[in-house]
Amino acid sequence: MKTTSLLISLFLIQSLFAQGVTPKEWGLKGFHIEDAQLGDIHYHVSEKGIDQAKPLLFLISGCRGLPTMLVVQCGDKSLKLGTVPPDQIHNFSDQYHVAFIGKAGTPFCDTVKVDEINPLKNLEEYQPSEEYIQKCGMEWEVKASSIVIDLLCSTLNIAENKVIAIGFSEGGHLAVKLAAENEKITHLISVISNGLNQFYSSIINRRMDAATGKITHQEAQAAIDKLFATYKDIYSDPCNTEKWYYGHPYQRWGSFCTDIPLEHFVTLEIPILLLNGSADRNSPILHSDYIMLEFLRLGKTNLTYHVLPGCDHWFHEVVQKDGKEEHVSHRKEAFKTIFDWLESN
Repeated sequence: MKTTSLLISLFLIQSLFAQGVTPKEWGLKGFHIEDAQLGDIHYHVSEKGIDQAKPLLFLISGCRGLPTMLVVQCGDKSLKLGTVPPDQIHNFSDQYHVAFIGKAGTPFCDTVKVDEINPLKNLEEYQPSEEYIQKCGMEWEVKASSIVIDLLCSTLNIAENKVIAIGFSEGGHLAVKLAAENEKITHLISVISNGLNQFYSSIINRRMDAATGKITHQEAQAAIDKLFATYKDIYSDPCNTEKWYYGHPYQRWGSFCTDIPLEHFVTLEIPILLLNGSADRNSPILHSDYIMLEFLRLGKTNLTYHVLPGCDHWFHEVVQKDGKEEHVSHRKEAFKTIFDWLESN
């Protein structure tokens, strides 16, 4: 599924906060460094208490080459859509230095003119920069994040040398890889993310659809056979930036789908929080269940596994009320779980 559809609920939340379009209006200080290998790396740090001693909370969101803020204009109407929901910054910045990097070759804010304001369509039709396309994948993001974390650890007053990597959706996959490669990270939080091969999610969903009668087993098998054919093509040309699949160049898929988060999880000795919803189709809960099972098998005790029953990728639960479906948000509960875990670890 396209990344923009994974994150659309978070984007819509963005507009409710009437956010500005500059880092300062977000309560952030913007910086950039030039790396000989990676090129320009833009990063942002929360301004509140920037000179104080606080732990570092490094955010990693999952999205393709989208700016932090996208302003969509249609005539005299406009809508602001963001890729880093502001509550993640505002809720944490009292107690933590909050930081994150921008996508390669992507401005903090960009403006597009459209014929129709349709958030999902507008996000999916946004054209990422050529620089992002050529650098997309895990390598650039993990290396750039690691460089920035090292720099922040030498320039900020990091309380107790506590550095937390927290990743959401695709960002959870990146956070695990980052924690495995950067020893400065002392805590890891993976939220609504996967633990096995990302391609496996679509296979799981087809099997589950057949098991619950949404499609026949024959239809599921036909769909999975097509998926395998596509995956074979991607694996045969994993660095191609001309061929695309589900909103990403092959290079992005080749990068993420040759790296298995579980293999990193089990090597880590730092405290880990794994937070998922049981009704998530984007990052099916079976991924996380297997991670927990593996930690039990290995006798490892550094994983806290928390599941919100009935919740989807955006921590929404569908309930029946007066004969109609209603979406109930458990977002506050999810963030409280994160806060409480950080307080006790």
